[in-house]
Amino acid sequence: MVIRIALGLYHLLVAILLLPLALVMGLLSIPVILPGLVWLVLLGIRIIKNKRPVRGAILITASLLALVAGHLLWYGFYCLEAAARSAESGGGIMGSVGVIPIVMGGASLILSLSSFAAIRSKGVFPDL
Repeated sequence: MVIRIALGLYHLLVAILLLPLALVMGLLSIPVILPGLVWLVLLGIRIIKNKRPVRGAILITASLLALVAGHLLWYGFYCLEAAARSAESGGGIMGSVGVIPIVMGGASLILSLSSFAAIRSKGVFPDL
């Protein structure tokens, strides 16, 4: 029960923390990122309330989130590498922009891995 509540709260926390970072990335990313954040909030509430089966929803969400996290991490490291190349030639003023996708990807990857671990734990999500 404690793992279930902690996982639900972590879903809510990640969704709340990723919203300002998504806003920093630009207004064009909001229509893409906002539905995912709303889904994380709804799933976190469903996990905490324990009223309906959520194991399938968690598996699908964690799988998609792991893919998105991998992309964000790759993009962040690519931005940092491009900033380093730009700094060698006298530019590089926006080099720290690559840190934002790395933070978003890291939080998303930790959430998906903890979701997979909770699903594999016996007795936490017996439904499905």
